[in-house]
Amino acid sequence: MVITGGSSGIGRETALQLARAGATVAVLGRHEGRLADTVAEITAEGGQARHLLCDVKDAEAVRAAAETVERWFGRIDTWVNNAGVLVYARFEETTPAEFLRMMEIDFLGQVHGAQAALPALRRAGGGALISISSVEAVTTLPLHSAYAASKRAVEGAMMGLRRELRDQHDPISVTVIRPAVIDTPGYNATRSHLAFRPSAPPPYYAPSVVAACVLYAAEHPVGELFAGGSGRWISLLQRTSPRLLDAVFGRWGVRMMHTAEPSRPRPGNLAAPSAFMQPGGLPRRGRSWSVSTALALRPGLRRVGVLALAATTLATAVRLGRKIRPDMRIRQ
Repeated sequence: MVITGGSSGIGRETALQLARAGATVAVLGRHEGRLADTVAEITAEGGQARHLLCDVKDAEAVRAAAETVERWFGRIDTWVNNAGVLVYARFEETTPAEFLRMMEIDFLGQVHGAQAALPALRRAGGGALISISSVEAVTTLPLHSAYAASKRAVEGAMMGLRRELRDQHDPISVTVIRPAVIDTPGYNATRSHLAFRPSAPPPYYAPSVVAACVLYAAEHPVGELFAGGSGRWISLLQRTSPRLLDAVFGRWGVRMMHTAEPSRPRPGNLAAPSAFMQPGGLPRRGRSWSVSTALALRPGLRRVGVLALAATTLATAVRLGRKIRPDMRIRQ
């Protein structure tokens, strides 16, 4: 299995969880030291892993990395496109160069990964191509215009690819995973044009919630998964009540990202890996569970929940019926 952006956050946690599940893992990224740390932790637990320096915006480098991993392990049956960056800025203050860089890394990086992975997945007889997208592919937070645009582009490309593979009868699944707000070190590394240190609207989830979705998608050919229940509900509101979300995020969106701490000057991780990768970029640590995600990943549990809800509803209706029936008798 191959994971891009495997040196921290979602990528690192996914690599650890996949290795614990028995997978042989290759982690790709731009920071040699942190990649080596991920591999060292996996091998210390008895797993098998290797790392490779690779910048996903370089199509040839990604293709060469895929060939190297295939030589190492003999095959690639799962590829996870995870590498990504973020810019906090108002639309008018985001430079054209920053928009371009975001698209190169967050969008074209996934295109390069998919195009490098597909031949290897076919040689393996099929497999899973998994794209870490975002709930912002469905609805956009203020100050995230460039990020949301890149994620919408990713999902458009992956939807087209999924349908083409089905037309060709290729045994390759394409899954997009939409994380909500995930507590990763990336919040300490992001570039910002703001006067305050930015945060994100709660609730916050741990990277393990996303990793659980990746493990599921590697074995089940699903089209999309939400990592974190808040993402599912916000997406539902976007479809059913977009004007309400416009009002909510228009009035409180920036406030929910505001902190009292002044912004610290730093270049961010657009051009190169950032040295500011300490955890704790959000006000609180992310929760390691999501009821909505757990139900999505356990269809049997979901069916039990539906049956329990139906039974409760029926019992309530019967009780109400018994209370109402005497008052409805027709007097002779």
